[in-house]
Amino acid sequence: MSRSIPTRFRTGAVFAVLALLVASCTTPNDERGGEPTSTTGATTPTVPAEFSGYVRTPLVDVSSVTLPTVDDAPVEMVAEPDGLLLVFFGYATCPDVCPMTLTLLKSAVAQQDAADRERVQVAMITIDPTRDTPEVFGAYLAQYFPDGLALRSDEPADLRAAADAFGANYEIRMTREGKREVSHSDDLYVVDDTGKIVLTWSYGLSPEAVTSDLGRLLAGDRPDPET
Repeated sequence: MSRSIPTRFRTGAVFAVLALLVASCTTPNDERGGEPTSTTGATTPTVPAEFSGYVRTPLVDVSSVTLPTVDDAPVEMVAEPDGLLLVFFGYATCPDVCPMTLTLLKSAVAQQDAADRERVQVAMITIDPTRDTPEVFGAYLAQYFPDGLALRSDEPADLRAAADAFGANYEIRMTREGKREVSHSDDLYVVDDTGKIVLTWSYGLSPEAVTSDLGRLLAGDRPDPET
């Protein structure tokens, strides 16, 4: 059955995972099929019955959301035809969740076939535009995805509306000590060419799980919303 995932906030992460993610980026390894089994001399990959990500029903439509890039070019939350748009909310000075998520995503995309990699577009939306100036935020995302869409808005209402459409959340506040504290939900959204969120990855999934899910989505497989 489909499940509803409550909004979560994280301010820490398990840094031991980072080494695994970096190794996964530098050493391509097609994990989407799992362990092979022998059938009359041939190897047939075992495909998991379920996706590691989750699906919301009815599918969430974010096609009406438009945000500008750091170069002020409007971008609609719709993938290119026959492609996928991977969307993440975060900020450049995030100490843990954002760099680990982007490293994992870089690994998952890199392990797809060359033709499939061309069908994937990554968009990151900053929830801290005050510090994430166009120059800072554009350079930050380019470290992971040189062709990524660094989306930034100085209009708080537009940013909040975009987050609400995806089901994301964030908060920026000052502590009593005068320290700026930023928290945000950490899901990663997969949007298809109709503007529907077809899958959502929760923070903490393994590189192998995301790589497998992404490969299946690119092959045209979709999760069953009833399972």
